[in-house]
Amino acid sequence: MKINIVGSGSIGSSYMSASLIIDDHILVDVPNGIIKYLKHLNYDILKIDTIIITHLHGDHFFDLPFLMLGKYFNHDKTLIKVICPYGTTKKIQKLFRLGFPYDFRKVMENINIEFIEHKGRNNIILDDNIKINSINVKHGTMKPCFGYIININGKTVGFSGDSSYCNAIDKIVEVSDVSILDMSLKEDGDKSHMGFLDIKEICKKYPNKKIIATHMRNSTREVALDNPIKNLIIPTENFEIKL
Repeated sequence: MKINIVGSGSIGSSYMSASLIIDDHILVDVPNGIIKYLKHLNYDILKIDTIIITHLHGDHFFDLPFLMLGKYFNHDKTLIKVICPYGTTKKIQKLFRLGFPYDFRKVMENINIEFIEHKGRNNIILDDNIKINSINVKHGTMKPCFGYIININGKTVGFSGDSSYCNAIDKIVEVSDVSILDMSLKEDGDKSHMGFLDIKEICKKYPNKKIIATHMRNSTREVALDNPIKNLIIPTENFEIKL
């Protein structure tokens, strides 16, 4: 399994918003500008056949219409599956209505896309080698919000999405070879996000687990780089790790 952390910033950061791509074809979250940035990094977006969305805040799904348009403009009818919270399809339709009026139906009729909406669906099996489990996380008043545990050929990566420190985070870390966790805040976390001190506690609790921080503010990144933790990685853009 090859994991590339394409973006690791929060909304106000100078880094791209949090997103990762697995084996060049599974994209986790589709934040603002990420499709253009993937092209800049020479990824072939037409190879993306699976999208996983953690929750319906704009910095996690607003670029999905641009991926759909890319498929449409290239006459690409390869099936793309979108694993996402319930209500995603209607929100995508609204984005098209705002940004590309009257194009939603035309695009949908000329690409091959399946929205797999769920309210907390577990055991989403894509094929014999790829298994995805969702897990409910706590992100303030935003519901539903999911973390995901992705197993490919016996290797497992966990992704918290946006979340405070809750029991679900421990479950993700316990079963994953590497965990990619929200570390938005430079000190304590709050009801919506984890902070550096939360991640420091997790790293101490699971010293043999590899943790990668994401969704960081610039100030949080600076604090983490100034206070290195043995099993915590602060990624650069397009940071790659192989399992």
